Amino acid sequence: MDLGGDRYGDEVVSAIERACESDPRTALRLVAEYSSHWWSQGLQDEAAAAAERVLSILGRSVPVGLDEEYLLAVLHGAGSAEQEQLELAQQIVQATTGPFRYSVTVLLWSLVFGPFESTAAVEEVLARNEGGDAWTRAAVELCRGYPGLTSATPGDAAQALRTALGRFRMLDDRWGMFLALTALREIVDDPVDVISEALELAEKLRADDESGLLLCQRGELYRRHGDLDAAGEDFSWALALAEHAELPETAAAAHIGLARVARGCGDLLTAREHLAVVLSRDSDDLEDARYEAMHELNLLINSEASA
Repeated sequence: MDLGGDRYGDEVVSAIERACESDPRTALRLVAEYSSHWWSQGLQDEAAAAAERVLSILGRSVPVGLDEEYLLAVLHGAGSAEQEQLELAQQIVQATTGPFRYSVTVLLWSLVFGPFESTAAVEEVLARNEGGDAWTRAAVELCRGYPGLTSATPGDAAQALRTALGRFRMLDDRWGMFLALTALREIVDDPVDVISEALELAEKLRADDESGLLLCQRGELYRRHGDLDAAGEDFSWALALAEHAELPETAAAAHIGLARVARGCGDLLTAREHLAVVLSRDSDDLEDARYEAMHELNLLINSEASA
């Protein structure tokens, strides 16, 4: 896997690779030091690959004095980390009484491990990091409002997310703004405007997967509000993007959305054609989509019977 994508990224990867062979402690420090760069550039896959490389060398050994660096490596590589490494990372968090030394740690921990922790544990970690730099304070507010992480009421969560959005905007952190907006869309009563702003950011960030999902969500909102033309445009855009980026689940969602729009317009033949595409695909990853398409097909059959 190409961890870089540009000259600077390639240099980072080369430095980590060399350090893995001769000095794992330095390699671990590099992963921690470049965490903010990976975050700001949306290079989560690159960060994960680099972290996994270092963790494969270190195994279950935490170098003396590099506890938080080890924690960051596990957070980046959590998808493939060993159970013992995950447990070591949690022990590091439990043993830490003050704020984290790296700004990005509180956000990554909250998003990766937070959903599996009690709200009290998450709130305790956030509380001891709320006096950090401007970026950390923005991240703390983001996590306070993030759905399911804390015991905040919907109103308090929405306010925290708006505060985080404003702070990330002042810092010109697009990924922070994007996360705040995508979390806020789950709380506000009418999320169309929030989704639209998130879409603009996703395009700038070249986040095709996220763009496709947001387009499908906005398209469904338009459809439910009766604006079938706008819904059709969003689902068509999502389908084109998904096919170009090879995102089968997003493509299936777009086909189902277009089928619903066609049924709403009385074009039952086009609706059937879109559903047939989804039902013809046998990937295990599309099982839910096929179930949804079959449900939509039944509605279509009932529409034809009553026509």
